[in-house]
Amino acid sequence: MDRKYIDIFVREAEEHILALQQGLITLEKEGFSAERVHELLRSAHTIKGSAMLVNLGEIGEVAHQMEELFKGVEEGNRPLTPSLIDLLLVATDAVEALVARAHSGLDLKIDTASILTSLAAGELVTPEQSTTAEPKPQKSYEGTERRQTVRASVEKLDVLGNQIGELLITRQNFEDKVRRFTALNRRLEEFMSGLRKAENYRLVKQLLDDYGRLTTEIERGTFSLGYQSESLHDAAMQLRMLPFATITDDLNRLTRDLAREQGKEVELLLSGESVELDRMMLDAIRPMLLHMLRNSVDHGIETPAERVAAGKLPGGRISLSARYEGRNVELLLIDDGGGIDPQVVRRVAVERGILTEAEAAALSDEDAVYLILRPGFSTRSFITDVSGRGVGMDVVKTNIDQVKGNLIIRSTPGRGTEMLMQFPLTMAIIDGLLVDCGNESYAIPLHYVSEVLRLQVSDIQHDFGRESIRLHGEAIPLVSLARTLDPSAPDTTDRGRATAVLLSFRNRKLAFLVTRTIGEQDLVVKGTGSQLRSVEFFSGATILGDGTPLLILSVPDLFNESLVGKTGLRDAYAREQAASRRGRILVVDDSITTRTMEKNILEAHGYDVTIAVSGFDALAKLAEATFDLMISDVEMPGMTGFELTREVRQQEETRTMPVIICTSLATDAHKRLGMEVGAQAYIVKGTFDQGTLLDTVESLVG
Repeated sequence: MDRKYIDIFVREAEEHILALQQGLITLEKEGFSAERVHELLRSAHTIKGSAMLVNLGEIGEVAHQMEELFKGVEEGNRPLTPSLIDLLLVATDAVEALVARAHSGLDLKIDTASILTSLAAGELVTPEQSTTAEPKPQKSYEGTERRQTVRASVEKLDVLGNQIGELLITRQNFEDKVRRFTALNRRLEEFMSGLRKAENYRLVKQLLDDYGRLTTEIERGTFSLGYQSESLHDAAMQLRMLPFATITDDLNRLTRDLAREQGKEVELLLSGESVELDRMMLDAIRPMLLHMLRNSVDHGIETPAERVAAGKLPGGRISLSARYEGRNVELLLIDDGGGIDPQVVRRVAVERGILTEAEAAALSDEDAVYLILRPGFSTRSFITDVSGRGVGMDVVKTNIDQVKGNLIIRSTPGRGTEMLMQFPLTMAIIDGLLVDCGNESYAIPLHYVSEVLRLQVSDIQHDFGRESIRLHGEAIPLVSLARTLDPSAPDTTDRGRATAVLLSFRNRKLAFLVTRTIGEQDLVVKGTGSQLRSVEFFSGATILGDGTPLLILSVPDLFNESLVGKTGLRDAYAREQAASRRGRILVVDDSITTRTMEKNILEAHGYDVTIAVSGFDALAKLAEATFDLMISDVEMPGMTGFELTREVRQQEETRTMPVIICTSLATDAHKRLGMEVGAQAYIVKGTFDQGTLLDTVESLVG
């Protein structure tokens, strides 16, 4: 079959697969609807016919069986039960995987036979035969109007955007030259007023008139260039813009599946899906949303029994909305779960060595909730595939900082949590405030700037050993930008007055002293290159119209350094250094393949690894040396991993040593047994990957 017909089929099938997934989720939420069932039947029918036309028989067979089930539901011969929706969702996943295989040409193993058997029986035959274990194919997310669009590679769009950015810099350069021409005109006029001889005056006046006409022409050309470049830039940016719905299509399915795994009832409500953002911004936002949704379901929403006992409805609710706010976009994630208890957060922070008891006690409840963003923080004592590693909200914080965004957390224990994320529409061009600080100039992303203040020395107060100012009835810490960037830099005032820029970040405010503000300007964001990548306080660079390079300040870094005091960047760096000192690990497994792979992975990341081939061998090695962590299989000859862990917990020397169970046994009963015998984490080999192992080891050894 001609490749172009396969590609056409794939694009069409993707639309119908998305309709099937979303329609089935809606049916599960809202109940039977003859009209919606008929729409799903037509989608399955279309996939079947198109697949048969391009000789993709497996897809056609699965779609045909799905069509028969939909027909039975539509005619009233088959009830629409949760188990039937489960089956149809699994079958849709199988079709999606088969379409991805047809598109990529890769030899993906998909158990179509078991899916067909299940569809014929009207129920899943066995859980193990579900294709949900197969890797989900990556959707193209091109929307339903792809036939009215022109395809362009991401690389070409990026090149176009960069070239237009350079055009904007050229426009700024011309504007600067016009200002200089105008200044020269004024100087010539002043010079003419001092001439005595009429002849000299007439000649210079003629020269000045010609000079003025040239200046006017340059002004007109500059205005036209500016208008055209801005229009071209706006048009190019529109090519990069995609609706928020691009990354929300499968969030309902993710929430549903995760809730069902944990025996919870959760409804996800989406709004603002037509709000558009830069493609690169969407790529950065999606991992944040996945982690935050998983946290809301896993940590936030209670079980039905717990919710009823607390006077709530059995089912929890999570809402995710997007909206424009000026030239920014705000995403608001709200759940009506148990909320974040600041007392629990403080206790865990102390137990994990993130803060001292005195530092934790000094934090307000509002500040304490932000500790969940710290690397390695988790309130779970037992690590699973969903939570406990302390990397989820750390990923959110890192990604938000990278895109120059902001995160505000509000939580009420027992009632729920709100997380407000603020982002610029695009990462390519931002509004910036230019400031002078000592002998250097810097740019600050404008969406962090609340006010520019002109202060008298008498306005500065001393509160608890640090300087502050009173503004709108609130005490706001005052920090020197020069000293933050360079501790040896002096502060100066202009006749007892000073300029400060009030910045807002994560519901906190800081006033930074600067020498003066230069003004606002559109900034074309450039990377700093590998040479400056590790330099603190800077998130990028830009070039002004006169060709001067300028560094863009990282407001999250400034707040981390200035707000936390003893728990700021230097102490955080020291903790990270201490945590990065690798420990000794004992790997116990009777499979030479498994233990060799685990040993190579761990040693490649700096750990000292010893291997044991059985439980008895492990006990002998534990008696001879001290280890920081043990990783053990379960099914081994002579002594199981559960028995080994129980024995380790009974011995004084190894009572507190962390243990990770790494096994192919994946049932809840086995996981509970692992917890009961004293393991801190349980990794299923069927979902094993290098990142999971390393994240788990680091969270326990650190």
